[in-house]
Order: sequence, then structure tokens, then C-alpha cells
Amino acid sequence: MKKINLKLKTPIPKSEVRKLIEKRQREIRRSEIIDKSLKICDRLTQADDFVYANNLFIYISKYPFEVDTKKIIETAEGWGKSVFIPKFNPHTKAFRRAQFTSWEDLVLNEDGFLEPKIGIDDDMVDIDLVLVPCVAVSILGQRVGAGGGFYDALLRKTHAPKYALAFEFQVFTALEYEMHDIRIDRIVTERRIIDTRIT
Repeated sequence: MKKINLKLKTPIPKSEVRKLIEKRQREIRRSEIIDKSLKICDRLTQADDFVYANNLFIYISKYPFEVDTKKIIETAEGWGKSVFIPKFNPHTKAFRRAQFTSWEDLVLNEDGFLEPKIGIDDDMVDIDLVLVPCVAVSILGQRVGAGGGFYDALLRKTHAPKYALAFEFQVFTALEYEMHDIRIDRIVTERRIIDTRIT
């Protein structure tokens, strides 16, 4: 199949897409979020990249209208995988990694995110799969996050496959893209897995 030419797509500005997503979030029920999150978990855990990953890097969901990652983390743990969680360093304004050991060992940081207390380092070399959150993502792999570019800086440290977890209402044809933005390899939604490298 032929590749998409990025220049042929009209990108939606990040500021505009964030407003659009906020509107769509207000229209979806919490029960739908839970149901769709479980479907995303089921789809993801059947993917080869997940099945064969020994070391998984994944965020812990915080917001009520984002993909809930608890089931994914518990599945990975149950399969004997090592799970690593981003830990924000307020001094360097950068993410580090910390190993997930149990929900009881997590603490809330000053921004309200759950983080492990121990096992902190900067080594991403042995990570086999990275799962990242998004406000929106395009079928071309362009990701809109919360802002700040923290995940992009982290993703530059690894060659592991990069997956975005998203609901269908967060997926667009093309989004505003800057040179420092790191493209996502695949998108997992409640309906499908999108390979952004082919169309």
C-alpha cells in the first residue's frame, strides 16, 4: 500500500484540537471510558510487541477521560514482565523511569500523578515497548500531548516501539507537527490497531 504524503494532509492546529477533544470528552460517559479502556487492553495485550516485551514502559492514567491503564499494568505484571513508570523530576523538568512494584508503593507527586518511590534511573536501553498517553493522535503518528514536550524528550532515548493509547474520538487524519515531535509507531483504540508507518 502506498505511503501517505504528510504534505498532502491539512493539519489541525494543536490549540484547536485540544478544544475539540475537550468538547468530545464532555459528551462521553464514564461507563463508556471504562468499557473502551478494557477493549483497548484486550487489543493491546494480543499484539506481538506486547506479548514479547520483557520490559514495558507505561504511564499511570490520572484523568477521568483518558485510557485507564490499570488493567494493562496488572496484565503485564501477571505475565512476569517488568513494568516501568515515568517519574517527573521537577528540577530538570524531565521524565525519568522508576520500576513499578505494587500500587501500595506509589505516592502522589506535587502534580497529582502516582509515581513509584524507588528504582529511579534514566536508562531506556532495555525497554522493549513504550506506551504513551495523548490528547490526540493522527494516523500519521503525530501526537498531541498535554504540552511541555516531556514525553518527546523521553522518547528520544529509546528505539523501542512507541504506542499511543487512544479512544477513536482522539484519532485524526493529520495534526500540527513540529520538528522536535516524536512520531508514534502504532495507535491502539477500542476498535483497531493503527500502524502509522503504513496506510
